Amino acid sequence: MLAVVNIQAPMFKILALCLTIGLALIGGGTICAAAREPNAPSEPGSAEIRIGSSAALSGPAAFLGARFHAGAGAALMHANAHGGVHGAKLVVDLLDDAYEQGRAETHTRRLVEDARVLALFGYIGTPTSWAALPYVKRSHIAFVGAYTGAEMLREPANPYVFNVRASYVDEANKLAGAMQAAGVKSINVLYQADVFGRSGLEAIKAATSPLGIQVRAVASVKRNSAEVASEVRQLIQDSHSDAVFMVSSYATCAAFIKAARQTGYSGHFYTLSFAGREPLWRALGKQLGGVTIAQVVPDAQDASIPLVAAYQKAMRETGDMHFDSISLEGYIAATVLTEGLRRSKPPLTRESIRDGMAALGRLDLDGFVLEYGPGKRGGSSFVALKVKP
Repeated sequence: MLAVVNIQAPMFKILALCLTIGLALIGGGTICAAAREPNAPSEPGSAEIRIGSSAALSGPAAFLGARFHAGAGAALMHANAHGGVHGAKLVVDLLDDAYEQGRAETHTRRLVEDARVLALFGYIGTPTSWAALPYVKRSHIAFVGAYTGAEMLREPANPYVFNVRASYVDEANKLAGAMQAAGVKSINVLYQADVFGRSGLEAIKAATSPLGIQVRAVASVKRNSAEVASEVRQLIQDSHSDAVFMVSSYATCAAFIKAARQTGYSGHFYTLSFAGREPLWRALGKQLGGVTIAQVVPDAQDASIPLVAAYQKAMRETGDMHFDSISLEGYIAATVLTEGLRRSKPPLTRESIRDGMAALGRLDLDGFVLEYGPGKRGGSSFVALKVKP
């Protein structure tokens, strides 16, 4: 059974959900973990395969964590309904880090110290994934499907990291090409003051330089902040550019776009997929024009795509009729994890799961192709652009 928390619901509804599906709401944060007695390491026919996760279920990035794990939950519940893996049910211990690096580190330590947790999955964001990496290395535990395209998960190669989404380098190259096609000659950059922001900043610099697009001014913004008056002065009022590239969460990006438009700025905005197309569109409302966002999964509304049709069916089985790119990515990531578990030799251990994930090779999910194995950066290279003219 999977812990999936609807962070938009009132707290009493969240508690009711957890109790209904046999979970416990623990402490001051939204921490849902399976309410079961400890069991032995997973053997063929054992009760469960336990997976650990730390994700934003509260705070300004909460929509990302909630929707990603809604899609992941749909995939894993579907797998459980069809016999699970090696006769065992998939269980996720899902902890809320509010997209804060320190909380993610605390959660990761807790998870890896629990010998029942056999893999880590579905972390939301670069700083939280960064916090987990030392524990991944020391514990020899697979780290699968993080919601980030940062290079630190790809270079240098880490045999325990299994990416699903395309990289920020892939996204930046696609966005830079769109800028060139639109006649953009110069950009200013708003970036989050952490490892995610720096990763995106370096990616766009490397992508635009060969195309003759100048990066004029840059400004950093605090993670989880919507206070952007100073950054608007730096990037809009004090330095003119044809467009602005943003590396942050949807709340910060939306606040910046709205404030920039209020100054009369008419240039275009570009952003990486982490912002989340649906929450960004919703946060902007009528001011969403002139924005291009990268997307690393197919159109979640297009049921003519076999993978999307399977995702929509699984979501309906959970009672969730909201189809979006973030939950589709969660569904794909959980499907990749499940396939890796199936290739893992029982009795399942952290090492055997790592070997099973590495054995995926070229994985074709109805046309959505991922590559794993020696010499591969891992995951997909699919990037599409969504534009609001």
